[in-house]
Amino acid sequence: MRTALLRGRDHLELGAVDAIAEANAAIALSRGGAPKRYTHSEPNEDGAAFARGAEGSFVAVADGHGGSEASEVALEHLLGEPAAQWTDAPGTLDAEGWRRQALAALFDANQAVRRELGGRDRPRARTTLSLAVVLPGALRLLHAAVGDSHLFVAEAQGVREIAPAGENVAFLGDALEGPGELAELARVGALPLVGVRAIVLVTDGLSERGVGVAEPATAVAQALRQAEQARAGARALALARGVAELALDAQRRNRAGDNVAVSALWISGTGQ
Repeated sequence: MRTALLRGRDHLELGAVDAIAEANAAIALSRGGAPKRYTHSEPNEDGAAFARGAEGSFVAVADGHGGSEASEVALEHLLGEPAAQWTDAPGTLDAEGWRRQALAALFDANQAVRRELGGRDRPRARTTLSLAVVLPGALRLLHAAVGDSHLFVAEAQGVREIAPAGENVAFLGDALEGPGELAELARVGALPLVGVRAIVLVTDGLSERGVGVAEPATAVAQALRQAEQARAGARALALARGVAELALDAQRRNRAGDNVAVSALWISGTGQ
């Protein structure tokens, strides 16, 4: 399994976008297009990751609160055993089997955040998380999220958001007694991969009211159209960077910033 991780604490230049790509997977991260206008602990608290295995690909984004460490811990945990299993030896995963595995992995990530950061004399460290697993052989798209980070799917009909966050937004790092309690707060699902052109995960620096774009799905569709003009093998990178740049452009216009983390998978034409 091959992995990549962008940590917020390593990317502090205002207005810059850093990215990593391999074949059909790409991640991008930025501190933002303008200074933050809200109380925060660190300049960049977001993170993005991908993993590519023999059977599929894993992508995730995390939006840290109370510092960058919570997003790091959650992503590093998932890049370990869960991502390795999902991308190298997923087995036969029906919707219920995926739900059990996803909730267990999210709960373990929650425990890792609380164990490593809960005793610090600082604001409570928490993070959102949005993840997806694409299994081309099984033609399945598996997804899970806690918090308000987004997951968009590009299909022939256009771009749509999967399982958007409701009013009750939870975080990894909260006091949760077990996977059963997390099940009430997480959004977990499975979709056929047929007809999916690309997927994009992005933190709320894209969409925050008064900060990001007014129509997030429209922005993702614009970045997708631009990415289609890139050379074969570079479209995932163009898509991830394009979504981040559109978010930064909006932040500059609004004169209000937020961190932006993006993970993208280009599905149409494996390796494209």
